[in-house]
Amino acid sequence: MVVDLVVVGGGAGGLACGLAAARLGLRALVLEKTDRCGHKLALTGGRKGNFTHEEPPRAMASRFDCDPGWLLPLLRRFPHQRVVQFFGTLGVEPRTDADGCVWPKRTDAAGLRDALVLDLERAGGTVRTHCRVTALEPGWTVALAGGERIRAASVVLATGGASYPQTGSTGDGLGLAQGLGLATTPWFAALASLRTRPDPSELAGITQPRVRMELLVDGAVVRETEGHFIFAHGYVSGSSVLNLCGHAARALPGGRAVVLRVDWTPGRRHDELMQELDMARKHRPRARLATVAAGYVSRRLAARLAQSAELPPDRTMANLGRGEVERIARQLKATEWEVTGAEPLERATVTGGGVRLDEVDPGTMQAKRFPGLYCVGEVLDTWAESGGYNLHFAWATGIAAAEAVSRAAAAGRGLD
Repeated sequence: MVVDLVVVGGGAGGLACGLAAARLGLRALVLEKTDRCGHKLALTGGRKGNFTHEEPPRAMASRFDCDPGWLLPLLRRFPHQRVVQFFGTLGVEPRTDADGCVWPKRTDAAGLRDALVLDLERAGGTVRTHCRVTALEPGWTVALAGGERIRAASVVLATGGASYPQTGSTGDGLGLAQGLGLATTPWFAALASLRTRPDPSELAGITQPRVRMELLVDGAVVRETEGHFIFAHGYVSGSSVLNLCGHAARALPGGRAVVLRVDWTPGRRHDELMQELDMARKHRPRARLATVAAGYVSRRLAARLAQSAELPPDRTMANLGRGEVERIARQLKATEWEVTGAEPLERATVTGGGVRLDEVDPGTMQAKRFPGLYCVGEVLDTWAESGGYNLHFAWATGIAAAEAVSRAAAAGRGLD
């Protein structure tokens, strides 16, 4: 069997690539090792499918863990308007929420997946399930488990990362890339909960709707974020934590000191908070410290912060000195938690690691040392914050690869 393009992996990037290629007139074949495409895609955004974000390219590039100079030209070619237009051709209407996340208006994440597969086949592409690729041979030959071999002018590696293995996302792309000699980075949890010291389990179930957080590595702030914060058994979580996880995970293996610094009252400056606490000392002298602090955070967390400030939670405000008020204010504005690890890789929302970006031409997604081989989506060694950015990257890289394959095929026909 000989085709123009084999796409290895039927996830978000693979389906976008296969559909775009079929629309461009290429004989496109998508190989999926599980029983159907897009298992993980169907889970995104709490199964509601936030498929892009309305931020402009430069702002969106800042959400990724990579050199903006590598990524920005791609995002300028594929701003969110182009992604929305792409899905509009599938009958998907967009709905933008207050945070700028773009969702399908009348369907869900599984509906996005189904629309991609249906239109891919309508456009003349082919999807084959239960096909596990065991090797890629330059030339290009795709070897399948069971012995079948498929010849293709081009191959797109769209195997995803290594989280949620029950969906088929088991990190196979790393082995296929390494088999060719491509430089790779080992998988790690990029969007996941974090383990901290002290253990947060006694606060499990507490949620703060909005915090500001800094990630410090060896005492220097390397990343800041805002979002909600959740205490769980053995972990801290929430969007504020998830968006810092990958940066922490990169630093931890080197034995570096990694710390989360949390501002529980991001809407107040430190001096404003001190004024409010001083007013409480004056007008609520009999109120307990934990009761006053519970005006800013949950009661259990307020008691914990008082203890961290080395103050009895039941101390009355009248019995607090100015320096003691300063200590509780510091805890409300800058609680520090030592990061000791991330939750297991298989539970991460998104993984970091994969094919190194310097192996790939960002204009075409083609491997620089292997003409005819393209890498798209999560198999590449970058990730973004939550909010639709990672799916946007999958669509953009998948379509960019399809367009590059089409141009190469047209050039080849011209030479003939």
